[in-house]
Amino acid sequence: MKAHNFKPVVRGLALTALVTLGFGVAAAKTASADTTKAIPDISEWQGQLTATEVQNMKNNVSFVINRRQYGSDYIDKYATNNTNLYVKYGVPFGEYAYAQFVSASDAKQEAKDFYNRSNKNAAFYVLDFEVNTVTSGTTNAAVKAWYDEMRSLTNKKLIFYSYQSFATTYANTARQSFDAQWIANYSSTPTISYALWQYTDNYYMSALDQYIDNSKAVVSVHPISWWTAAGSVAGSTTDTSTSTNTNTNTSTTTTTPTAYSKYKVGQHAYLHKAATTYYGTSTTIPSSAKQKFYKITAVKSVTSGNSAQAVYLSGLNQWVLAQDVTGYWYGQHGSFDLTSNLNIYADAGLKTKTGSKYTKGSQIKGTVITNGNVRRIKTSKGYVSANVKYATPAYFESLPSSKTVTVKKKIYGYSKSSLKKAYRQNSLAKGTKVTVTKVGKRSTGSRYFVTAAGQYITANKSYVTN
Repeated sequence: MKAHNFKPVVRGLALTALVTLGFGVAAAKTASADTTKAIPDISEWQGQLTATEVQNMKNNVSFVINRRQYGSDYIDKYATNNTNLYVKYGVPFGEYAYAQFVSASDAKQEAKDFYNRSNKNAAFYVLDFEVNTVTSGTTNAAVKAWYDEMRSLTNKKLIFYSYQSFATTYANTARQSFDAQWIANYSSTPTISYALWQYTDNYYMSALDQYIDNSKAVVSVHPISWWTAAGSVAGSTTDTSTSTNTNTNTSTTTTTPTAYSKYKVGQHAYLHKAATTYYGTSTTIPSSAKQKFYKITAVKSVTSGNSAQAVYLSGLNQWVLAQDVTGYWYGQHGSFDLTSNLNIYADAGLKTKTGSKYTKGSQIKGTVITNGNVRRIKTSKGYVSANVKYATPAYFESLPSSKTVTVKKKIYGYSKSSLKKAYRQNSLAKGTKVTVTKVGKRSTGSRYFVTAAGQYITANKSYVTN
């Protein structure tokens, strides 16, 4: 999946192997797959698809698997747009949910959110379980809870996705409950039960003019018609569950904005290749303006497309919708407060996990670096994304409009900006209001305030607030 580049870093392709058919019955077979058409999985990383792109895809895919959410807290920016286009132009599709649940009860909630948000024209639903976020109970219990909740909501086919080693380690029993298994293995044919094989993340799709993940269906297990039929496992033609979700509209508009729309002045935004027109105009955004970084100098609330916000890009001097950009931290900030759990990677490309992660609510020290068209935070433990939706600078970087801060917990006033213990002059108790006149920055990126009394205090938001 392309959710956050979580992939086993392997390559290759083999079509003939000893495969396990169904669940538990092994047989020596040639993996009879549909080799003429692609089976791509699509997320916001591929951009907001256009009508032309979907029409061009139609004759080149067996079906599409589209991401709907990344845990309960994040809805894919373009899921509604893309799935509505599949419906409009007759492209068969399923939807997947990238798991971030921490317990069985949380898994049930993610399942409810996923189903309620989904386009009810989907032929099947997928659990993408490829990173262990479970902190309470067992992973098998959490995966089974997700399955049970979804099964209570729909009779449609439920698919388990993971890469082979993770599937056998963390969901070896729970995955057996699903109607089919979709296994990623880039080095060779999977040796565990599977009906769909994701064999590469480097398949060129001309309709989208980009490289994507691609899979092959083992038609001796389930023919293509099994995947594309709109009915349930039992063969009914409709999903008997009810929902108030509005994503079944066949237009490309939505009444509920889903794109990240909390950008702030001063942040830097990368303009997507898929961006089409400037906000509020019919003017086409030229290709020369896309895939570049711009500083956001103004923001405003809107309701348009999948966005609840428009941002003004300095240099381009135009308004664009939030769905058309990705915000990254830029420059030196010193430390960050995390607003999401983040896996730590050994490389700036975020391809190889270290096995460790930073948890939501923690504070990390790091430096923002550029890696191609994206930015990362380099820490002492490795690399994490510098996307603004996952973290916020831990220090005040400008004076509050009131020019006062309130002490959140005991701090000290210092005679020098280094804030070393030797330079402490007095303590400031929780609740103390302090007038500040300037924000200073150290070589490490951390900040401090100069007070009206001529002292220096920390500008760390863990200790002071405006």
